[in-house]
Amino acid sequence: MQKTSEIYKHLYHYTTWQGLKGILQTQSLWATNYKFLNDYTEIILFRNKLVNLVYPIAFEGYKQLIMHKPSLKHQIQKQGGLEHVVRHDDEVLIDSMYNALGDEIYILSFCGEPEKQSVAHNGLLSQWRGYGAGGGTALIFDTKKLEEILDKEAMSYEYSVVLLADLIYSDDEQKLKEELSEDLKILAEIAKQFFDHETVSKRQYIDSSKGYLPFVRCISRYKHFGFSEENEVRVVALPTLNDQIIKFAEADGIALKPEKARKFRSNKGQHIPYIELFDSADTKLPIEKIIIGPHKNKEARKAELLGLLPETDIEIVCSEIPYADR
Repeated sequence: MQKTSEIYKHLYHYTTWQGLKGILQTQSLWATNYKFLNDYTEIILFRNKLVNLVYPIAFEGYKQLIMHKPSLKHQIQKQGGLEHVVRHDDEVLIDSMYNALGDEIYILSFCGEPEKQSVAHNGLLSQWRGYGAGGGTALIFDTKKLEEILDKEAMSYEYSVVLLADLIYSDDEQKLKEELSEDLKILAEIAKQFFDHETVSKRQYIDSSKGYLPFVRCISRYKHFGFSEENEVRVVALPTLNDQIIKFAEADGIALKPEKARKFRSNKGQHIPYIELFDSADTKLPIEKIIIGPHKNKEARKAELLGLLPETDIEIVCSEIPYADR
């Protein structure tokens, strides 16, 4: 898998004016629980792709099982027929993979560096519209350095997965085949074991652990094409709940790293779970530039930032897009 820094030299993170000041003060970024993002199909959109991948594998497995145990044919017919049973068990397998992950999936979003220089210098209008009258800001990060501090984050706390990757939109089948084919191949091999007639008849144990990371990559990198203008790159973090694994770790003599604290923020009556990334005291965010979005007081905001960041190497500019929220 290609590193994100090989695709984009810089990444853009859009946030509010107050959000910007909080980031500069704490030198950390928030990753939000996926269930509270603005796309309600997050993570689950890839489910049907996986169901369709596994169906012919499951169908062939059950055909072989019936050939070896013809007595099962009548039982399967009583349950609605072969196609119905295969579809049901196929969906049960995929849903069990989702359930095994739980809800501890946190996402931090960036936009990949735009090719068009006018957008790179002034920001994306759709993002500025999203911040309305309060005005937004864009922090521009050095991607390679961001990868370095993300590696440090992953080493400092107990995570099962931490990755940084660009997204594959649902209308781009070519990119899906090019970038997820190996992961899908691994998942197909595991599914084949689950539906192999000998495995089913003997109820053999199947080690599906090698499919964990490919599964996470597939479901977290796939997004509806309606969001493609954002050109999203994201951090996907799955922090581990230590109390669920502490007995196994102790039995194997493994010393666990600290557990990542879950925090909550309030928004429109909701308590939204998030985690703070890069919150180590010796970590500095690799911010190269800040764009202050369209706002009636954008020049005053620039002056305020220059006062907050004396002797800074960060370039601070105002977007020239003449957008005004009504």
